[in-house]
Formats: sequence, structure tokens, C-alpha cells
Amino acid sequence: MIGDGDGYFRPKDFTTKEEVATIIYRILNYGTPNMIPADRPLSADEEAILARCQISDWAKLYLLDGFASGFWTEADFAERSSDRPAGKYPLSREKLAQWIVNAEGIKTSLVSVLGYNDAGQVDASLMKYVDACRRTGLMIGDDINEFHPKDGVNRAEVAVILTRALKYSEDGSEASAKVDVYGVVGDPGSSVTFYMNVGGVQKAVYLDPSAKMILNGAESNIQAVKALKGKTAMVSTVIGSGAVIVQTRPVVMNGTVEAVRDAGSYKLVDVRIGSTVACFIYDSNTYCTTNLQKGISIKFISDGSNLLEIN
Repeated sequence: MIGDGDGYFRPKDFTTKEEVATIIYRILNYGTPNMIPADRPLSADEEAILARCQISDWAKLYLLDGFASGFWTEADFAERSSDRPAGKYPLSREKLAQWIVNAEGIKTSLVSVLGYNDAGQVDASLMKYVDACRRTGLMIGDDINEFHPKDGVNRAEVAVILTRALKYSEDGSEASAKVDVYGVVGDPGSSVTFYMNVGGVQKAVYLDPSAKMILNGAESNIQAVKALKGKTAMVSTVIGSGAVIVQTRPVVMNGTVEAVRDAGSYKLVDVRIGSTVACFIYDSNTYCTTNLQKGISIKFISDGSNLLEIN
């Protein structure tokens, strides 16, 4: 990050979309000759998208890789006015979360859990990105536990967030292998969200519409999960899995092992339950009486994400 050319950093000024995109580009190319993109002629298609998105001349080469990679899209530059071109609009905090997650290649979860007081203001389609930034510590709320998803991000805040992103790039570790939440199912939020009371704290829960769901051992859907209003439930998924497990009680399930993958201190076990394949964690606390391998049928108990007992 550099100043404005007049000797000022302007820490309290909101960063524009093209400024944030430029800084992300520099982080992804940090320490290489590509930190400053080489000047080159642009193709007609490149010129066209930059013109449609109203990107300033100085920023054009920085943004092209992001468009090509899908880190940001033309739709992200829809805001504009007669006195402010699209590229100079402030980037909201929830959109910054999406751009960072896309650029860093952070895995989003089928289950996103946000305990911010203003979690209901986060766009449902962006909750998984805000959740991923929360899990990895890249973005957090303020001292009154609010995220302010629609607000812009000032230059000082961007400096902090993207310094964390640079460190994340260097170690590349996910903050968690799983996401789970245990509490009383509450009011619905939208078609893909609902609220849960977790120890007296209301949390917004997002369930990715692409997820396969298993409720108490049987294939289900989000409408059935929302119908649990007033009941205590565990909602879990393993990061990278294609299924969400919802349980209102300990359940013995039956399935067929599809794969067993080593993940260092634990194993990831894919189990076919009906037509859905769910992923579970097998670790030192798992009690297993069988030789776990692909193709065998098992009866098991899980807490939603960890295998507790296998027979």
C-alpha cells in the first residue's frame, strides 16, 4: 500500500473497489517481479470489460487477472453515479470478505455460523465468505460484536486485514476441519438461513443450497431442518464435504465406506448414506471394531462431524 502521491496515507478514507483489487493483486504477487504488472497492449475483450466497469487507467492491469480468475466479477462493479465511476465506489465489508476468500482459495463451508449482533444484515449469498474470514481470523467484528457488512472499509482497516491475508498465504492452513453449531432452532431468516439460540446467544446459520442434508440418519432438506423450531439440534459439516448432518439425538446410522483419506492427525471418511455421501472425521477418540476400508458396510454413531463408534 502506498500514499496518494501528495504525501498522505489517508487512513480513515474508504478504499475503493479498484484500490482493494490492486492491493489484493500485490499480495498474491508479493516478492515477485509481477508485483507491478508489465505494461502490455490489451485485447478488445479486456478493454471492453474495463470500460464497462469504469476502471481508472492506473488500475487496469492490476484488475485483469482477478476478472480472469473470478476473484471479482463485472457484477461487483454495478454501482455507479454521474459523479462517481464504478471503480471508485467503496467496497463493502461483506464483498471484501468474498474477494479475499476467492483470491486466497480459502474453502467455504456448507454450514456458516455468524454470531455477530448484525448477522441478519449480511447478504445470504455472502454469509459463507464472511464465515470463512471469521474462521481464519482475517476479518472480525468490532468491540460491540457487530460486523457492519454494508459499510465500506477504510485504508487502515484494509492494511490490517490484508496483512493477515499475506500471513495466511504463507502458511495456508485452514482454521478448522469442521464447522458445527449446537443449540435450539429458532426463527427462519431466509430461504437458506435460520437462527439458533446457542447458550443464550442468537446465531445466524446459513446452509448452502447445494448441500445434501441428512436429518437423524435420513435424507432431508432445509425445510425439515427449519421445522425443528424449538428443538435442540447439532448442525455439522466437514470442510470440503458435500453433505450437512443434522441431529436432534444420538443416532445409529448405516452406510458404505466410499473412501478413507489421511489428513495428518486424523482421517477423513466418506460414507454413502442412501444416495448422499457424507464426510466424517476419524481420530484417536473414535472407537472402531472393524478394518475400515473402501467398500465395507458399517454401522456407526457420530456427533455430526466426528465418528464416535464404528462397527
